[in-house]
Amino acid sequence: MCQVCGDPHTEARPQDLTFALERPAGMVFTGPEEVLRQDYARDQVLDSYERDLQTMVGSCLYCRVEGRSFEHAARKCSRRFHWINAKNEAHQARKREDRDWIERYVACWKCYQPQDICRAADPEYEETECRFPDIVMPICYGVYKQVGGPDWLRKHFQRSFKTELEYMLWLGETASLGGNACIQGNCVAVVALGELE
Repeated sequence: MCQVCGDPHTEARPQDLTFALERPAGMVFTGPEEVLRQDYARDQVLDSYERDLQTMVGSCLYCRVEGRSFEHAARKCSRRFHWINAKNEAHQARKREDRDWIERYVACWKCYQPQDICRAADPEYEETECRFPDIVMPICYGVYKQVGGPDWLRKHFQRSFKTELEYMLWLGETASLGGNACIQGNCVAVVALGELE
């Protein structure tokens, strides 16, 4: 009688047969170790993004992406209303649909950084001002408007957009940055910042 299935068999199990689970190659993390590994990986992605943001503070990334002089703050750029108007149009389009352009608690509504980076709206933290204003939307708008922008977006995000508004609405959609909640705009900014260095 088989002690595993309970059925009788006519042949005995070979004496040298060993039962074991197949082990995958490489290191395998389980339980608390896996949680810590994933947290570390998430933190590394955000830390890298934050370092890139810190490097670009005070520069106009809209102008930089387009190959113009960028030694001025985005809020003082003579062309700032291009991206400001596009952003406002997306916000108004979602408002007419009785929806938020950016889901609550995913990104700061002022600087568009993930909540893990900008805590200005969180009453639990002392920060009252955004540390990285005018980076996400100017660089995202610049990417779209630059020569070859649609090809760049297809290459990195496998997306095509028929209109500027369609693109801007997509930028506000919830996404993931190494497992951290963010908006698509942050994902575009990460890739674009990586190419600027």
